[in-house]
Amino acid sequence: MAVSQAGDWLSRVAVLSLIASLGGVDALGPVGMLYGMELSLRLLPTGFMAPLAGPVADRLSRRLVMVLADLARAVVVLCLLFVDEPGDLPLLYGLVALQTGLAVFFDAARSAALPSVVRREDLLDAHAISAATWSTMLAVGAFSGALVLAAVGTRGVFIADAITFVVSALLLIGLPLAAPAGNARLPWRRVLSGKDMAAALGHARELGIGRVLAIKSLWGMAGGFLVLLSVLGSERFGTPGAGVEEAGMAIGTLYAARGVGTGLGPLFARRFGGGTDRALVRAVAVGFWVAALGYGILPWATTMTAACLLVALAHTGGSAIWVSSTVLWQRHVSDAFRGRVHALEFLGLTLSFTFWGLGLGWVTDRTGSVDVALAVGAAAAFLTGIFWLVWSRSLFATEEASSV
Repeated sequence: MAVSQAGDWLSRVAVLSLIASLGGVDALGPVGMLYGMELSLRLLPTGFMAPLAGPVADRLSRRLVMVLADLARAVVVLCLLFVDEPGDLPLLYGLVALQTGLAVFFDAARSAALPSVVRREDLLDAHAISAATWSTMLAVGAFSGALVLAAVGTRGVFIADAITFVVSALLLIGLPLAAPAGNARLPWRRVLSGKDMAAALGHARELGIGRVLAIKSLWGMAGGFLVLLSVLGSERFGTPGAGVEEAGMAIGTLYAARGVGTGLGPLFARRFGGGTDRALVRAVAVGFWVAALGYGILPWATTMTAACLLVALAHTGGSAIWVSSTVLWQRHVSDAFRGRVHALEFLGLTLSFTFWGLGLGWVTDRTGSVDVALAVGAAAAFLTGIFWLVWSRSLFATEEASSV
């Protein structure tokens, strides 16, 4: 997983830099919406494929699913080598959509498999380690992506990314992983009709955790923040209209700061909030407020160092939201439903992230100010934290009462 994640961020920086360079050269549209389109095409395919990926992860060998997803993505990434002029941007967007559509199968299988290999009481620590690994790969991959991009160009980056997928697949082949509890023939009629996913939603509601599945959707303004990081990197901390390498360095540095923050968030939440279900519910609200603080102050950052510190702070809160919400449902959902519940959660997330990504990109272009878009996103995060604190008041309340 770590190997392919590092490669993912190598190529993500290259893709964003290509958009800044090719889009600017051909004047295809305002940069905010160009980045918003890239984010949307990374997210929407995963949402559309999630209703299939979840049932697949619950019925087929999760190890096999991850291996095949890695190999398929290696082929797709190599096709990015054909993108080298403004007229190729539609091809770039299409390949990005295909790559992330395949990624949801890997993610659903990995998420469903994790609770089977660790004890319930260790699940929070396991996710903290997983988040730290993901964050390290984001920080290392994004920053290294900028350096590799400057050294070998976009073609070298895409080849390196393809190699990481192949290496990841080879490592997974030897992974000892038990078959899903609900291993059976895939019921295509139920899957295509949506009944299979409806059963998973019903299972979550019976457990009283339906609201937990909405947390990542509430964090949708993060999709807008990612678009704004790309705008900041290419327009404020880089040189507008500069080449791929300079834009890549600025964007990669800001994304690396995001990686640092996402690694620290679960550790702080665990250290200061505790590991009970009720403590994790509170950690979600605090996470929204920390994110609002970081992005609310970001417009006043005049140096790259200050901007990176604030981005890291904001995503400390964002990571606490992410990990807390995942642990909350994985502690309770049956193994036979984990893939589908992950897919349900991811479907809501992708729609929300897409809305906010396009929305804040549009605000940036409409107002001509990334600062206005940052203020809108920060205000939304602050208010969402208040909403969640009120809406979640009855969640796991009996647990807290019994501990008094």
